[in-house]
Amino acid sequence: MSLTSDRTVERGEPDARGWRPLVTGPGEPHLGGVPAAGGRVLGALVHMSDPHLCDAESPARQEHLDRHGDPGAPYAPLLGTIGTYRAQEILTAHVAAAALAAVQRLHRAPVAGAPLDAVVVTGDLVDNAQRNELRWYTDLLAGRPVAPRSGDPARSSWVGATDPGRTWWPQYWHPDGPPDGVPDDVPTARHGFPRLPGIVDAARQAVASPGAGLPWHSVHGNHDALLQGVVAPDDALRALAVGAERVVDLAPGQTPFVVLDAAATVGPARYTHTPESPREPVPPDAGRDLVEPGDVTGALAAAEPDPGALVARYGNAWVRDVGELRLIAMDTANPHGGYQGSVDAEQLAWLDEQLTAAADRYVVVLSHHPSWTLLNAYAPDGEPRRHRADDVLGLLLRHRCVIAWLAGHVHAHTHRWHPGPDGRSGLFEITTASLIDWPQQLRVVEVVREPGGTLAITSTVVDHAGAGGWTWEPGCDDVTVLAGVSRTLAANDWRVRARPELLTRAAGAPADRNAVWRMPDPHA
Repeated sequence: MSLTSDRTVERGEPDARGWRPLVTGPGEPHLGGVPAAGGRVLGALVHMSDPHLCDAESPARQEHLDRHGDPGAPYAPLLGTIGTYRAQEILTAHVAAAALAAVQRLHRAPVAGAPLDAVVVTGDLVDNAQRNELRWYTDLLAGRPVAPRSGDPARSSWVGATDPGRTWWPQYWHPDGPPDGVPDDVPTARHGFPRLPGIVDAARQAVASPGAGLPWHSVHGNHDALLQGVVAPDDALRALAVGAERVVDLAPGQTPFVVLDAAATVGPARYTHTPESPREPVPPDAGRDLVEPGDVTGALAAAEPDPGALVARYGNAWVRDVGELRLIAMDTANPHGGYQGSVDAEQLAWLDEQLTAAADRYVVVLSHHPSWTLLNAYAPDGEPRRHRADDVLGLLLRHRCVIAWLAGHVHAHTHRWHPGPDGRSGLFEITTASLIDWPQQLRVVEVVREPGGTLAITSTVVDHAGAGGWTWEPGCDDVTVLAGVSRTLAANDWRVRARPELLTRAAGAPADRNAVWRMPDPHA
């Protein structure tokens, strides 16, 4: 079983170069007790977020920018963590399959024991807004096998693949080791990253997925609409994605400050390459074409089960009844650029209408961005005004039927209580960690109507099925081992070793994980 109330996965003691294995730790009890006897379960949701299914071989990625945030890089203190490259990015499909395997093992809600109603995935379904990544997502959730590769079927073009015919970049982890006569890469030599011969090829093989085993519903995130979650696609970027060249470094005369344009919190943002940017050849692949408006909605509408539960839709936003809960999903991705979120005026009016119509229901709102990241109100001239956090949260709090808000984006377990204008009502906002960064977990949220006029919202964090104490053997194709490798790599990210509070923040405090939070029942 993968419940963290039974046992946990922790970072072990570091070796001489700082590498930490994962070890088993004690379970975490639920803070706040259990729901009162005699309560009625209104709904039980599996909350996953930020799987970031990644075509790591795509030339539309900008891995080279990430090097400027590495420890010791001259501009790193000014640029911070950039996030365009991760050592574990070739294993995202394996982690998603391991997360779905954990869902299959649950059978019932872990606290109240009621049947699970649905899986909700709060955005960043994919990493780089590519059609092949979107297909991998729908296939994995539906239980179909996925081969997470592009370009040459027989040969990886990932930046971490060892290939004597290509430029050797020591800043990337190369699990197969360096070419003959070349020193180890920096992650291996300085940070203790392991040699795992054959894992690059193993990561490209078909991944068997157990599927969600439940109705599943998806929320739109910034990485689902924008390249690397930041830049709006255009014809030139579409050509880059499907083409035969990868940009590998800054152009002559550029400084690392161009990273600020490429990783902008607020739009517009831009890719930073120029005609003079250094490049290397990669195999072209038309399957890497970028999504267009409507593609994500269409793909999900065709793939997601239980269409009868759909109440309303507005673009990528939707309303569904699940159990006795009404779920209302917002689209907070700003299509004009920037990785932080907002909601346009038309969608905000639609949201107000849907909440008014649901006044006698228990409403759980879903979005990719949590409230404090709704900062990106950029809109070009002629486009609808976009609204930030105060307008969106203020609207939700005016409707007492809203009891909870589930989100992702920040790659961390958090929870917070937002009091309503009357000082008595309010809502809980809950974010769940990502499936790409530490700690790679999901959670079960149960809503119980207790006798006496309270609601109990119960959270149980769940580990994916990836093995913690894995042993690597060349030729291994075990999804649980590959997912375990990914989680161990995430736990050892060299960019956060100097700031261990970042990993602690991602895992959340105990009260953010296994807990029972209570609020007044708005319909008591």
